[in-house]
Amino acid sequence: MPYYDPSPQIIEKSLEELEFILNWIRVHEELGRNPVTVLVGGWAVDSYNPWYGSIDIDLVTNNRTKHSLMHILNRKRDYDHDRIGFHTVYKQTDYGPIIIDFASRDEHYPFDGRVEELNFDILNRQTIIQNVRNHVFAAVPTRSLLMLFKLKATWDRSLRLNSETSPDPDWEHGKLIKDYADIIALLDPLHGGNEIDFDFLGEKLNEFDFLKECLRIIPENRDAIEKYNRMDQRRVRERVEQLLQLTERGIS
Repeated sequence: MPYYDPSPQIIEKSLEELEFILNWIRVHEELGRNPVTVLVGGWAVDSYNPWYGSIDIDLVTNNRTKHSLMHILNRKRDYDHDRIGFHTVYKQTDYGPIIIDFASRDEHYPFDGRVEELNFDILNRQTIIQNVRNHVFAAVPTRSLLMLFKLKATWDRSLRLNSETSPDPDWEHGKLIKDYADIIALLDPLHGGNEIDFDFLGEKLNEFDFLKECLRIIPENRDAIEKYNRMDQRRVRERVEQLLQLTERGIS
């Protein structure tokens, strides 16, 4: 794959697909306190701070919804459910491919190179309903949990790049920059960044203390700061240092 630098057109196409999926979910499921299907990844970040969006659509759901959605996407939206793998469907557009990834609360998701796991059953009682681009509502992780998921993504990508085990280093590096920028977007105080649950995040950063280093290096990544382009390096550094101090003290 080429370096990760999607066009606005593919982002817009992805949003159209997301709107179809979320409308289907709204008809077939309830958006209660513990929803079956939860939107994670870049579009979940965008629901808090609409700065970029995403190409791919990441969903956590059960097998019944996964298979139903795969079937309807194949039949009505021209997706190929055999092309990549059991947990994905794929659609080619004029601007590039859109991939929908399905994850499960029942599966194990270890950190690359470690025995610790961050599994999606942590979503139980840790979701809220958000409006995505004023188009459609979705259940998403709380801001603090979403940040934790993004930190895991940066850990995994960094390890693959540093160990030279990434199947596509250029693409992976671009995705790593996007993940860092998403974390900055979640921290931005002008877009709800003060709504973080410091007790929850502090507990998880103590449990996965190796993630603190992922946070500390964000202010040094000028590519991510430039990609987000709404905060300068000094302000990003202040926010990261403040977050680490508050989580370490357990202040909410």
